[in-house]
Amino acid sequence: MRLVVGYVGLVGLLCAGGCTRVVDAVTAAGVTMTCTPQSTDPDCAATPWPTVGHTHTANSDPWLVTHNQVITSMSPQVLVLNFDDGVTDDRTMTYAQGVASTLAAGSMYHGYSDPTAHAFLNYEIAKVVDLTDSPQAGAVNVNIPLNSAGEFDPTALFTNASFAQYYGYPDPNTPGGFLSLCQLFEQGVVNEVWIQDGGGTALPNGSLTPRAPLYAERKQMYDQDGVAIPSSFAKCVGGGSSGTSSCLDVPCNVTVRLAHLDPSPAGGPGCDLQVRGWGIEGMWTALPSSLAVDGNAFLNQDFSTRFGVSFDDWPEICAASPCISYSASLGGPTIAASTPGDATIFRIDPFLQGCGSSLFPPNAVGRDDFENTTPVNSRCAHFGLRDGANGQDTYLPYSADSVIAGYDQTYTGTSQCPAGWEIYWRQSMPGYQNQATASDGTPMKNWWPLLFY
Repeated sequence: MRLVVGYVGLVGLLCAGGCTRVVDAVTAAGVTMTCTPQSTDPDCAATPWPTVGHTHTANSDPWLVTHNQVITSMSPQVLVLNFDDGVTDDRTMTYAQGVASTLAAGSMYHGYSDPTAHAFLNYEIAKVVDLTDSPQAGAVNVNIPLNSAGEFDPTALFTNASFAQYYGYPDPNTPGGFLSLCQLFEQGVVNEVWIQDGGGTALPNGSLTPRAPLYAERKQMYDQDGVAIPSSFAKCVGGGSSGTSSCLDVPCNVTVRLAHLDPSPAGGPGCDLQVRGWGIEGMWTALPSSLAVDGNAFLNQDFSTRFGVSFDDWPEICAASPCISYSASLGGPTIAASTPGDATIFRIDPFLQGCGSSLFPPNAVGRDDFENTTPVNSRCAHFGLRDGANGQDTYLPYSADSVIAGYDQTYTGTSQCPAGWEIYWRQSMPGYQNQATASDGTPMKNWWPLLFY
């Protein structure tokens, strides 16, 4: 293959079975492939991740980008840190496995209508690290890392050598040494960390146990061609519809993610799914802009562009509830308008929305309005399918009725965090073997591998 020196850009060449080989014509660094399900090249064969033989296991591996459409399932490895003195490691493992099962159910594309849908995202709990210490009455667990303000310091999990020893993964290159958390992520031993801290519980002295971030992610950034930008990371992924974001600035070379784990009666799988949803909502700033167009449309994060209003999404204007009205007097389920007293006045007619976010179902009149049975049109179940009039997506009324009857009962959660909407929402996202078309006319990517780009 002959390269023209001095040409700046990427050269695409047709390869076996219709896949695309991409050559960096400046550096001649090599050839990569963007595989499609129709590809006959052996390197594009359908495969799970991590791959057989564990050739590809780490977050931000370029292989994830080029093989997005031929990955058949994902089994991310989770390291669970248990700081909660009131919960045993066995109970922590059981609960973490339950959360993993619930996340797996959410990755069944259109599982609510397709009995053949299979779970794509199958988290495996690598180990539970016991960081409990049975502190004296009124004392904070001495193993909880604190910053100068007395708050949980997540950076210490990556930089404090003591924690590397706690994790217990020997470093083959350092006799008697252990791999740091950055090294565990970079080598693909770990893909996520879940933290059970017992946080927010009252101690006998009246103080509260410090809480780890509910969700924090430092994500590799990509250019418009899907190529990782060297040393460029989005450090505050995860605010999403929660309206808050925990920033994570650590010296790792791949995407790293921390998420909360709460087996207490006040928590449950619904809450744990909810906080992980914030990462889905926030990851698009790091991903190629062509992907972000569809991500923001599904998540209702594109209102200023789509409807010409002064805000991008409901969290931006919904500090209190209710803040949205779909009353029949306004015209029914195809119109959204402000409520009396709202600081932002709006009327969207027709309200041709995407689907929703972790805290705002399609018919929500405010934050956390999960049990609303008022029907409001959305395209959750038809996003990107272009199966409606004039090649547009079909819009159907959404109500909590069907979710309450099914998933809320199957996947336990609290009234604060019912799991039903979180499962339905995920199953509506373009997943494995989806037939959706992206806004640029290309086949829609499977969104689940994007979590690990």
